[in-house]
Amino acid sequence: MWNRDTNWRQGSVIKVETLRNYNPGLVRNLAEDVVYLCVVSNDGDIINDNVMLEPVVEFVDAKLIAAPHPAYTNAKHPSILHLTYLLDGEKIMLELKASPKLGLSKHNLVPALQPDERFSLDEAAKSTLQAWMSFRYRRRDLPRAFVARTMPIWNYLKKEGKKYATHAMGYWVNYDPRGEELAGNVPYLFSLYIVYSNRHHDAREQSEKLALEIRNRFPDWQEAVKETGEIEMHECRAYGEDCFTLSDLQNCIHFNLDQAGFISEPFRSREAEDSDKA
Repeated sequence: MWNRDTNWRQGSVIKVETLRNYNPGLVRNLAEDVVYLCVVSNDGDIINDNVMLEPVVEFVDAKLIAAPHPAYTNAKHPSILHLTYLLDGEKIMLELKASPKLGLSKHNLVPALQPDERFSLDEAAKSTLQAWMSFRYRRRDLPRAFVARTMPIWNYLKKEGKKYATHAMGYWVNYDPRGEELAGNVPYLFSLYIVYSNRHHDAREQSEKLALEIRNRFPDWQEAVKETGEIEMHECRAYGEDCFTLSDLQNCIHFNLDQAGFISEPFRSREAEDSDKA
């Protein structure tokens, strides 16, 4: 029976071959080139021995890669994560893909199947995996009006941010009023924070350069989006990872650049829509 002493945890790895040898039916829907699976269920759900309430453990594809792509590190991308593992104590890189997921019944995982104990995560990597999964499941209902008014910034970061992908851990945004679709003549007040890794000697310089460039370009962007509504910038700053506090994380939204893509048609203010109706 499943119990709280299970060795399975978020980040645990198992070879697909092991599952296939145990029961081919468990992995019949997997692509043939999938070699490893990684657990993405959170630890609380995994150890829950009420299998009626939490009956499955969720896995995603994991592939061994030679080197990370900066755009996929530090939970920046919602669908792909490049994560450092230890394999028999040596650092390796795995690429995790968020979909498709494979849910395996806890009844199928015990007692015969155990995670591959050669694989382990250090605390930093565990935090990255947790952040990636948390980001995927947490709703980010940014108002369409807000995203439309800040679209030039996100477009700029999509293009120019690639130059800084190695240094930047991510972009955090705070705005007011939260969660409201505002009329065009009512401005959003927002702040943008570029959080950089301290592991690169020029990360601060490059991130501050990016923040300055955004501040300098912002007046032109304001003019470009004036038909969608007003937007005001409170601040745009770069922070080292050790200076961006827990309070900052709680008050801000980790904005993935892919989020800006959900507007499939030009946004129009309420006034414009009302004028059309009239």
